[in-house]
Amino acid sequence: MVHEIIKSKFNVFIEALLLTLFVFIIGFFIGYYVEYLRTSSVEQSYKAYEIDALDLKLQNYYYQIMDYSSCVNAIEQNLIFADKIYETGLNLERYENVNDLSKDILLEKERYVLLKNELWLNSILLKRKCNDSFHTVVYLYAQNTNTGKEAEQAAIANTLKKIKEGYGNEIILIPMAGDLDLDSVRMQLKNYNVTYLPSVIIDEKIVLTGYHPQEEIEKYLGKKKIISL
Repeated sequence: MVHEIIKSKFNVFIEALLLTLFVFIIGFFIGYYVEYLRTSSVEQSYKAYEIDALDLKLQNYYYQIMDYSSCVNAIEQNLIFADKIYETGLNLERYENVNDLSKDILLEKERYVLLKNELWLNSILLKRKCNDSFHTVVYLYAQNTNTGKEAEQAAIANTLKKIKEGYGNEIILIPMAGDLDLDSVRMQLKNYNVTYLPSVIIDEKIVLTGYHPQEEIEKYLGKKKIISL
């Protein structure tokens, strides 16, 4: 009798153990599959910018040969492209905040940063060629951070987001990592004497190191345009 009771308890224990292992394995594979889908989605998002990078390159050639009569359309397209990149960047940033970057995704991000740098150079070219008054606000942040710097960068990003929402198409906001060891980005940092990340470059003239309040940044942008309806 005692032997049967022990055997029965042992069978119950084995069944519970097998059920627990089964649930664990199923949960593991579901989690792995969900993470795989997320990673693949981000990689595809970054890779899609290879076409955009080529598009920007061709736009740059066009801006160099176009005449002044084409300025309005060129600036409009540049603003649309900039907003597209900015909005997608916000989505990718939300993913990065909750996931570690794999080597493949980090490689795609480097391509994405190069795309942003080319957008910046195109915007500079357009401003000079068309004598337009739209602002460029380039936010150079550190990809590799400690806890203290993460808080500082989060505050800067939030402030710049509010400014962008307030000024709309008067501003091209370009956030990009400045420490991914990319030569073209390193050249820009050296050109504007940026030695600390995060920093904000306004209209290729003003360099603000670290956090600055919204009111101070807006001082360099001037008043927002009032559009009459």
